[in-house]
Amino acid sequence: MQEGRVLHAHSGRYAVLDAAGQAVACRARRALRRPSPDWPEFPVPGDVVEWSPVEAAGGVIEAVHPRRSEIARSRAGTQHVVVANLDQLVVVVSVCTPGVDRGLLDRLLCTAERSRIPARICLHKVDLAPVSAREGVRAVYERAGYPVLYSSAVTGEGVDALRAALHGHVSAFMGPSGAGKSRLISQLQPGLVIRTGMVSEKTGQGRHTTTRVDLHPTEFGALLADTPGVREFSLWRLPPAQLRDLFPEFREIQETCRFAGCSHDHEPGCAVKAAVEGGKVDAGRHRSYLALLAELQAAVAAESAPRRRSGRAPGEERRRRRERSH
Repeated sequence: MQEGRVLHAHSGRYAVLDAAGQAVACRARRALRRPSPDWPEFPVPGDVVEWSPVEAAGGVIEAVHPRRSEIARSRAGTQHVVVANLDQLVVVVSVCTPGVDRGLLDRLLCTAERSRIPARICLHKVDLAPVSAREGVRAVYERAGYPVLYSSAVTGEGVDALRAALHGHVSAFMGPSGAGKSRLISQLQPGLVIRTGMVSEKTGQGRHTTTRVDLHPTEFGALLADTPGVREFSLWRLPPAQLRDLFPEFREIQETCRFAGCSHDHEPGCAVKAAVEGGKVDAGRHRSYLALLAELQAAVAAESAPRRRSGRAPGEERRRRRERSH
């Protein structure tokens, strides 16, 4: 039995990175040993697994180890794990064409915070934008505690610095379609071919070119995952009260709010709102927080509504019928 890491998983076929750094074609045993009965049936890229070689070329995955982290999104109302066991998340956004979607950027950062995965921001395509356009974004997120790097696949700016930051880590690249993630990864590891696309002139949005997640070994000692471009991203079943802790710049300030558990929305004496008004917390980040909070609260209300209706029956409904009959 050997230990390895899943590089890709597609239609029941897997590639597992062995101890020698070679990718081994594997299939998963039907009775796969999992950490718990409710564990997902199939491994995902990044999973650490136990596998056995077979006489013919390849191997069989026998067991999956518990995950220390995972990035997940909602798909058809269920949780879909994109990649597991990351050391860091690199959020790639283009400064120009299509431009920075602050709301999406903040959602992806919250996803990393929720999984306790360190995140860094890569402001890409800086060759297309004036310095002023990128400096403002950089200042906001560095003040929030995130490392920010400029990069360009055209000029090569930032590629060496990003390569150094990735060395020795398992990292995933996430960001909107058209941000240039795939091309940037190809620049980091010459010879690595990842299909890329262009940004639509009509919509200003990128076309999806990566349709599945693969981990790519590199010559500079890193594993890199390119993920499908996202245009929206939901935080899977996050309790609304936990959202405030996913904004690092809120954490120390909110300890001085008048009310414990302040939502930083409507309560008087909110230290976070005062910090926004005083310019210590970015107003755009607070708007992203409020939009996410409203979304999570609406999801909770939608889930609880059927239970409240069924909770009236049968006792309360019988009482209502008796009252109507008198």
